[in-house]
Amino acid sequence: MSIRRKQVRSITVLSLKGSFFGDRETDEFQKAITDEAGLGNTRLILNMAECQALNSIAIGVLMRGYSNYRGRGGEIKLCELSKRIKDLFTMTRLIKVFDHHETEDQAIAAFAVEEAPSV
Repeated sequence: MSIRRKQVRSITVLSLKGSFFGDRETDEFQKAITDEAGLGNTRLILNMAECQALNSIAIGVLMRGYSNYRGRGGEIKLCELSKRIKDLFTMTRLIKVFDHHETEDQAIAAFAVEEAPSV
């Protein structure tokens, strides 16, 4: 399990790798989100391409992160959901909560569209 971090302008991308079943890996996931929020980040993308599974504890971590970001005027976007993860999010209806994209580039572009001034 690992979480890789990269910065793209004002957007932070956390790439999750492995399964998150409520043990040390889920604690690291929570710390990664909390650390980003603590730095004042309001634009977070979770790249789930290499995430094999999440249990209810990990989903709880994700939802707390979502609440934190929304409460501060920010947003968490998801990208590259595997079929298994997408099915889980569909079944739990979280697919309607999170803005999700097929690729990381599309998720990054979605933030760019949001910051463009309206004419």
